Amino acid sequence: MIRQIAVNYDLDEEATWLLAAIRRHENGRPGLEFGVGGPMDSGHKAHRYRDGVKSFYLQGYWAAGTIRKHYTGDLTAFGKRYNPPHAAKWTTAVTSLIKRLKAENNSTKPAKKVIDLP
Repeated sequence: MIRQIAVNYDLDEEATWLLAAIRRHENGRPGLEFGVGGPMDSGHKAHRYRDGVKSFYLQGYWAAGTIRKHYTGDLTAFGKRYNPPHAAKWTTAVTSLIKRLKAENNSTKPAKKVIDLP
């Protein structure tokens, strides 16, 4: 599902690994899978769904959009954008996760296919 979101957002390989690492690091419950939008009661549009697939894709789309718009290859600068209160700790953890994910599963993105939010 993460790779498909990355394909839909036209993320390159490094940005795809970043998206996967964000998911693993944030590891939120439904509605917060990628840690987008702060607390569930914040009223953020990324919290419209709190169940399964809809929630996962919506959170993933918001995270992928943030990556596409703000990630320039500098993970430290991106960490300040994605998690300002804990940017240094977040960046260290995500950097480590990217390395581990690459070692665990070194594959390429799937062919382009658009998936609509259920």
